[in-house]
Amino acid sequence: MRAFFAAAVAAVPLFAAGPAVAETPVGALSLSRSVAGGPQTIVTLFCDPDGGTHTTPKQACDLLRPVQGDPGRLAYDPHRICTKEYLPHQVIAVGVWAGKPIRYAKTFGNRCEMIAVTGAVFTF
Repeated sequence: MRAFFAAAVAAVPLFAAGPAVAETPVGALSLSRSVAGGPQTIVTLFCDPDGGTHTTPKQACDLLRPVQGDPGRLAYDPHRICTKEYLPHQVIAVGVWAGKPIRYAKTFGNRCEMIAVTGAVFTF
């Protein structure tokens, strides 16, 4: 995890100060997910305009916009019912949103719990 944070922190200036483009995104995040200690899957997510390597950037950005890009401020979906199976999903988000640094890391008990809190943000 330290290696991921180091690489992500080093990449933040690339998101914030790259060559001039038609529109600079408000949010630029590097997202990582690993299941049960397995290999990490890492994607990029850009918001406003939405894009990156994330499979559903619009849905993820729609969730992050009201919380200024901070996944830690996302609300739990009380209507979602999850089983008690234990298959830990570790997620990490590092980047910038409107010029402010974003850092978030959490381990959920299973995929359902992860989706109940973060919706489409870490489903890639």
